[in-house]
Amino acid sequence: MALSAATVESGCMQFVPGTRKQLQVPHEDTFDKNNLLSRGQEIAVVVAEGDGVAVELKAGQASLHHGHLFHSSGPNQANYRRVGTAIRYIKPSMKQRTGDKSLVALVSGVDNYNHFKIAQPPLGRLLDSDFELCKQDAEIKRRVLYEGAEDKSGKRY
Repeated sequence: MALSAATVESGCMQFVPGTRKQLQVPHEDTFDKNNLLSRGQEIAVVVAEGDGVAVELKAGQASLHHGHLFHSSGPNQANYRRVGTAIRYIKPSMKQRTGDKSLVALVSGVDNYNHFKIAQPPLGRLLDSDFELCKQDAEIKRRVLYEGAEDKSGKRY
């Protein structure tokens, strides 16, 4: 979801049509300082420069895409920050390979699997207990994100 305008100039998302039909492709960890992903992940597949389709969004608009769809964003060359948020929807039957239980919001249905910790509504405003819960979840996410990585010094989490 775009919280500010996402234009070609500000490095909006680009997608390669049809690639969601492929199984997950190999990724490489680059730990490139100019890559905002936790491990600087890039797909280990050659994509022709002109294959991507830029998707510009106004603030408040959102795009939805399958996780297997090849996607990327470019550098921000605008004179404003490009701000957005990612929301990932998964089935409750999915689980972390590490066995960790990340903090999630159940947005629909029932969780019969107990693979995640379901977040409860906050009991108040800016409570220490909520910050502690987020800190614990950040430690879990760090373990999950860097599982199998040779370098665990990334800046995310």
